[in-house]
Amino acid sequence: MSISMERFGSTGHFITYNPFPEAEARTAIFQLQCRCCGFEPEGVVVPPRLCPKCHGEAWERFARPGSILENANRY
Repeated sequence: MSISMERFGSTGHFITYNPFPEAEARTAIFQLQCRCCGFEPEGVVVPPRLCPKCHGEAWERFARPGSILENANRY
């Protein structure tokens, strides 16, 4: 190993400390559904004020089937 070797010539060979590790992918546990027409918006955490399909204001949140078990394996 010479002094003139590239500074990062050993990249990938040693474990290094990462202060900002990448977060694991989250599993969607809950699902929203309009109580009037049954419309289910995809990827929504906060329900919209009005349903885009029937303009109803009532939303129902329930656990997506099988999602609780998938989320339990995360730990």
